[in-house]
Amino acid sequence: MLKVFRKWLFTISLIFLIIIEFSNIEGKALLLYKGSEQGYGYNILMKYFAPVLKELIESYDVIDVEGVDFPNMDLQQYNLIITCYYSPQMREAKKYLEKLTHFLINGGKILIVNNLGASIDTSGSNHPGLAEINSVYNLLGISYTFSWRKAKPLYVDINSEYVAAGSLKFENLRDVEQFKIISPYAESLIKIKTEDGNTYDMAILSNLGGLISYSYLFDDEGKVTLNLYLIISKLLFGDSDTFRFLVVGEDNLDLRKAFDYTLLSYDWKSAVVPVLSIYDVVILVNGVFPVSDPRLLEYTTNGGTMVVIGRGDVQKYIPDLIVDNNVFPVPKDYKFPFSKSISVKMPPKGAINLVTSSSQDSLVWKINLGLGQVIFYPLDLLKKEYRGLLIQVILSQLPISIQPIVNSWSMFIDDFPLPAYNRKLDIITKEFGDITDNEFYYNVWWPAMKQLSKEFAIKYTTFLVTNYNASFTWPFSFQEYTNTPQQLITLKELLNSNFEIGIHGYNHIPLTADRWSAEQLDLVLSIFKIFLRNTLGEGYIPYSYVAPDNIIDLFGVEKLLKSFPSIKVIGTTYRGATTLSEFEILFDKVVVIPRTTYGYYPVDRLIANSVLALMSLGTYQYFLHPDDLFSKDRNPDGKTWKEMYESLRSFLSTMKQYYPFLRNHWAFESGNAIYTFFKERPIIKKEPNSVSVLLPIGYNLPRYYYVRVSGPFTLSGGKIVYSYGNLIIVEQTENKMEIRQ
Repeated sequence: MLKVFRKWLFTISLIFLIIIEFSNIEGKALLLYKGSEQGYGYNILMKYFAPVLKELIESYDVIDVEGVDFPNMDLQQYNLIITCYYSPQMREAKKYLEKLTHFLINGGKILIVNNLGASIDTSGSNHPGLAEINSVYNLLGISYTFSWRKAKPLYVDINSEYVAAGSLKFENLRDVEQFKIISPYAESLIKIKTEDGNTYDMAILSNLGGLISYSYLFDDEGKVTLNLYLIISKLLFGDSDTFRFLVVGEDNLDLRKAFDYTLLSYDWKSAVVPVLSIYDVVILVNGVFPVSDPRLLEYTTNGGTMVVIGRGDVQKYIPDLIVDNNVFPVPKDYKFPFSKSISVKMPPKGAINLVTSSSQDSLVWKINLGLGQVIFYPLDLLKKEYRGLLIQVILSQLPISIQPIVNSWSMFIDDFPLPAYNRKLDIITKEFGDITDNEFYYNVWWPAMKQLSKEFAIKYTTFLVTNYNASFTWPFSFQEYTNTPQQLITLKELLNSNFEIGIHGYNHIPLTADRWSAEQLDLVLSIFKIFLRNTLGEGYIPYSYVAPDNIIDLFGVEKLLKSFPSIKVIGTTYRGATTLSEFEILFDKVVVIPRTTYGYYPVDRLIANSVLALMSLGTYQYFLHPDDLFSKDRNPDGKTWKEMYESLRSFLSTMKQYYPFLRNHWAFESGNAIYTFFKERPIIKKEPNSVSVLLPIGYNLPRYYYVRVSGPFTLSGGKIVYSYGNLIIVEQTENKMEIRQ
């Protein structure tokens, strides 16, 4: 029984940690009262709680819970519910409690003032029992039993951190009830001892909310006993023991995704909040430099880091970006191709450049302000492909920072093996003489790719396509695949090699609802599945799929998984604008990998796409095709195969030389690493001179991080994989890892 309780307690505690760690959506508070109580709850909420919310710049709604259909309300806009009830009656009490439970599960917090208000159903039947009542209380770290009575307090102990007044009087009879604290993350704010020797916790606070008994919210003289500002600010903003960022301004998808990909905690507010000291960084979206807000200036001069993402004074054409090696290690003398005009801000005297251009333009810079610093980042650089650059600019300037990374890269070979048509194309015959496309694929291109694999120890994943016909209806044949024998020969070779065979589809038509009917797509995928079984045998199981033209929708994903439930990875492209062009997990099963890098040239573009992706997630995903040579859009310069091959080789050599810590994986292995990255989030806590990383028992090890520490440090629970001096790649090998200065 004790083991079961401990397991349950660990689960509840983990919920507390994970929800508080990653709740970041700006919402507003919901204040609930009962109209039938003649202003009891309404007056308390408006007199004592609403002013605190206003002071914290938190908007709120005040609603009579008896005047709305609460079980069917949309609560997504709220991040905190404060209830104040006197009576225990509630219409549809069980549904009310179930609604509160789901609100907590989805990241909300609840503060109960006086009475839960839903232990009796007004219908006279279907009353909640302890199971329903504790479905809410247990998530707050509290266990409740029916034990109300009146008692005279012999001793009242108010938590010194939260006490609101120095002298309080408690001599009258008061309500007491038995609330047992069951979570290590919940603490008693008011503990009383009665004349019979019993003790009661009558105000409790946890990461997800808490309760305050009305009998102890005020003393005998009506003085408020607890610091409500501190209680509510902690519920809204958390404590300072978490790496946490504050973003101020209008929502911005690219900035939001940039932070989502770091797994670090952030709050997003429309205005500057009063409590800034808990944040490691404050970011102003569409901000203006110099900053005049006195709260921000105080925060910065006291040691905080502020980032102003804004427009500059001058519009300039920027040929390239030169990233300082203290921001992120890049190949020697490397310049990121840019070739755009952006708005830049001329730095003040004494500023330090972080990103410049070959035209000597200051693009990203920082200036010291008191004990802290202000970083200026051009709003025009807040784009999808530069998300990682912003993250590295910020993290590189902190005295200590840690960022979880995937640490995996994969090489996708799309459309291989592929049908050939024995065509003699000029671009092939000019270089190789009288050979066909079939001979180029299998006698020139494939041997060269195998040599690259051997030279750089690369585990390819190839993606089979059987036809290029545009057929959406029966008959679905595989005649194109039998044009030459090399396709089947190569498939057999791949089966016995160190390469993964993924699938690209029956033909090159994207699996989307606007192209296929449900019946026809089910049919063609079933036929394709039979072809694979007949060709590759019963032992072949596909784990990876690449969407033709990098396009797929949820309809296509569902149909694909219905026919191929083993699929773990769906490859698209990061350059896309659809909903499936982000790293994400669908149906809690399949990982969308939007490939970040593609093609053979130019080398500087390949490096830029890859390094920018490394800055973001610590991964890059690369793909190419065997027919890129004679595709006008993929070989616009008409380069020879030798030139393309040397360009590819140069790119792979550069990446291996400068980023040797990166693990090369088959596509499905990379998918597993990304799945683990998002689903098993580490809990990162900080103290004045240390950072700890906790992975609960059962989570996968090892895990990887970018770490920056100013000065000497010790590392336990992990090891250094690679060091650039200012940036260290750390592998976590134990469930708890600690970095101590």
